[in-house]
Amino acid sequence: MNSRKVEEYSVWVDFKDNNNQDSFQELVLRYLPLVKYTVGRIKMMVPGFIEEDDLISYGILGLIDAIHKYDYKKGVLFETYASRRIRGEIIDNLRKLDWLPHSVRRDSKIIKDTAERLKKEKGRKATLDELAEACKISKERIQELKQQLHSSEWVSLYDEFDDIRIFDIISGNDDEPEKVYNSNLRVEILASAIERLNEDEKLVIALVYYEELTQKEIAEIMQLSAARVSQIHKKAVNRLRGMLVREREQLF
Repeated sequence: MNSRKVEEYSVWVDFKDNNNQDSFQELVLRYLPLVKYTVGRIKMMVPGFIEEDDLISYGILGLIDAIHKYDYKKGVLFETYASRRIRGEIIDNLRKLDWLPHSVRRDSKIIKDTAERLKKEKGRKATLDELAEACKISKERIQELKQQLHSSEWVSLYDEFDDIRIFDIISGNDDEPEKVYNSNLRVEILASAIERLNEDEKLVIALVYYEELTQKEIAEIMQLSAARVSQIHKKAVNRLRGMLVREREQLF
């Protein structure tokens, strides 16, 4: 064990065995770059109005939890253990957020309910003019609401699908025995679904979830704008999830 590892081990011992808070603070600072690294890889999956500082704050909560729960005596690499906890904490907090104002939610519900009613009455999808007239909301406002709702969505293979993270099927990272039951079939079905994506979608999925590159890095490789990469990623994930819904009985 080299001197750096010896020193690191002694910090863990001092915190875990002696509850030394100075050592705890040292561990937080030592592994803070792990939070920033994880945030860099998740940022492309969230709407642009979500502040990076908020993601970092969620990640730090995950890091602190990982430090408290980590058992240094088991010999498991802390970085591997903490990365999953940091990522999980960020995603859990994002799920709890209501990113849209009440007025947007209210008007969007009015539009949705009206659109469904008009479709039943007319036997077809209502035009924008018909929808605006029935809702007493301007066409411009309807378009604006549609854009706001669209920009508030975030999709990711880190998200859960029937309590199983699709990313864990890809990477083999699922460490709960009951969730890896029939894992070979899951991998086979997911691989088949990925094969049905177009080339750009397959490349983005590979670069995000296998290579763990940032949106900027992927944009440079593909010679596309970061916004276009984000669009491809979102479309690919939605397509995969749609395909897996149809394979639900086999997969789960």
